[in-house]
Amino acid sequence: MPQLTEIIGQPLLDVQSKVIGKIVEIVVSSGDPLPIVAAFKIKSTDFVTFVPASHVTVGKSGAPIVLSCPMDNVAAYPIREDDFSLVNDVLNKEIVDIHDCTVVKVQDVRLEPVGDGTLTILGVEPEHGGWAERLGLTGAMNALGKLINRPTTSVPFIPWNDVESLPIYNANEPIRLRIPYQKLAKLHPSDLGEILNQLDSGHRKRILESLDLETAAEALSEADEDVQVQTLQELDGERAADILEEMPADEAADVLGDMDEARRGDLLGRMNPEDREDVVELLEYHDQSAGGMMTSEYVAIPSTFSARKTIETLRGLEPDAETIYYIYVVDLDECLVGVISLRDLIVALPDARVEEFMIRKVRCVPLDADIDDVAHAFEKYKLLALPVVDGEGRIQGIITVDDTLEQLLPPDWRKRFPRRA
Repeated sequence: MPQLTEIIGQPLLDVQSKVIGKIVEIVVSSGDPLPIVAAFKIKSTDFVTFVPASHVTVGKSGAPIVLSCPMDNVAAYPIREDDFSLVNDVLNKEIVDIHDCTVVKVQDVRLEPVGDGTLTILGVEPEHGGWAERLGLTGAMNALGKLINRPTTSVPFIPWNDVESLPIYNANEPIRLRIPYQKLAKLHPSDLGEILNQLDSGHRKRILESLDLETAAEALSEADEDVQVQTLQELDGERAADILEEMPADEAADVLGDMDEARRGDLLGRMNPEDREDVVELLEYHDQSAGGMMTSEYVAIPSTFSARKTIETLRGLEPDAETIYYIYVVDLDECLVGVISLRDLIVALPDARVEEFMIRKVRCVPLDADIDDVAHAFEKYKLLALPVVDGEGRIQGIITVDDTLEQLLPPDWRKRFPRRA
């Protein structure tokens, strides 16, 4: 099968085997199931033009590349908005391997003739060949081969369907690679966070600007702390504030706490009052204390609620999954008086009052409890979340077991595991 580096620099011959010019670029258009070669950029001492691929015959490796009709009869290919180039936009550029969630540099591009001789992009070769012995490669290649009715072999390369290109802006070039990041947007936030860790600040910024706010916040929450801080320092202020509002309050506070005072104040000023209040409150506590680890996103209800009323309330709140391990019960002074689990709520009679089936002895920790006290409580009582109370017994927030584990793990271990399932 031909490769990009075997074609670039080769002469384009006419039917009499005379050299027309040198092939310096390949233009690609979208296709189903894979992109197709649309044109070849030809350069000679007299002209530069884009020759439609339908007029060019590319044989096996080493075979002459021939124009099938007189050059005078060839109309230049009109570059379309969604076209991109393989040399300027792909070769030697960084791409994201969606399958392995890694960022690699492209060493070559595999092309494959199909049907009437049209060339399609089969995949790319990464710069480091040893890396490419990846799990599942044979299956991926065979699947691609079936799509284009061509047998494939297991060799070091990344199938094009697993490739997400990064934006390249080529000055004075007619082609621009337009990237919607559709493949990245479908990844798990933990995988996206790992990819963000590997990118330079410019690419991180463009990706987070292209994703919807919820996805951007989830992905950034999974990135390393230094990456979070740097990225939010460089993003547009309004976009950065919007992302912070979507992040859990405790994580937003952690990031803001590591920023310089001027940028922290600017972003806090752009956040909506409710989110800002939650974050500012958390910023007052030490990182390794219960107050610094807790999130203000939890569900608390009066003891006078019925089971039916509680379920209706939960439906209206639509709380995040990590904040609904337990439902906390408070009195008129917001003091913690009980707790119920989702199981307790589901099996309770609809008209039963919460105070009739709640657990009254609630395990909790004070705001100034240190990380060891928190970890001990989780281990001893086998809890998924732990309420944090002030000196008057009023609930201030909750600590989840995954956040506690994250604090206990050494920094290099934290990078190996996602923050939440």
